[in-house]
Amino acid sequence: MSEVQNSITADFVLRRQDGSLVDSSEHSGALNYIEGLGMMVPGIEKALKGLEEGSEFDVVLDPVDMYGLKDESNVMEVSAKDFHGSATELEVGTIIEAHTPEGNKLMTVQTIEGDKIILDANHPLAGEHMKFSGTLNSVRPASEEEIAALTKKGCGCGGHGEGEGCGCGGHGEGEGEGCGCGGHGEGQSEGCGCGNH
Repeated sequence: MSEVQNSITADFVLRRQDGSLVDSSEHSGALNYIEGLGMMVPGIEKALKGLEEGSEFDVVLDPVDMYGLKDESNVMEVSAKDFHGSATELEVGTIIEAHTPEGNKLMTVQTIEGDKIILDANHPLAGEHMKFSGTLNSVRPASEEEIAALTKKGCGCGGHGEGEGCGCGGHGEGEGEGCGCGGHGEGQSEGCGCGNH
C-alpha cells in the first residue's frame, strides 16, 4: 500500500536569517499543497511532514533544501551593448530573461559599472538559511481525484492549461524568484516557492 499523500494548509512567515521578510500568508495567502507532488520547496515540505493539525513550527532551513547553494559558475559579465540600447533601463536587483546556449534563464542584475554588467543566474535566495514559522491549519488525506487533477496537468502551479508552458521559471534549478514567477520587484515580498499564488 502506498503512503498517504496529505493535503496541507498552513499560515506561515518566511524570513532570511537576518530577519528580513521574504513572504508570509498575510501577503500571499496560506500555503496549500499536496505532499510529494513537487508543489513546494523541499525544505518547507520536510519541515511540515508528520506534524499534526494545529501544530506550531519555528525552524531554520538549510540552503540545500530551499533555493540551493550559490554556484559562482552562474555569475557572468556582459556588456551593456548586448542589451541593444535597453541597458539604461536596468537597475541592480532587476530580474531579466536572458538567452543562453542552455536556453532562456532568469537572471538578476548584480552590479552595473559603466558598460560592464554582472548577471547572476542563481536563485536570489540561493545560499541563504531561511527562518520558517507558523501554524499548521489543516492536514487531511488528499483524494485520488485531487492528486490526479494535479499530476495529469504537469507541475501543479496553476498557471497554465494542459499542453501549455507556464513560463513561470519555477521549475528549473536556479531559476525564478520566490514563487517562481520572477515578477516580484525589489522591496516587495519575494514569494515562498509554492506556486499557488
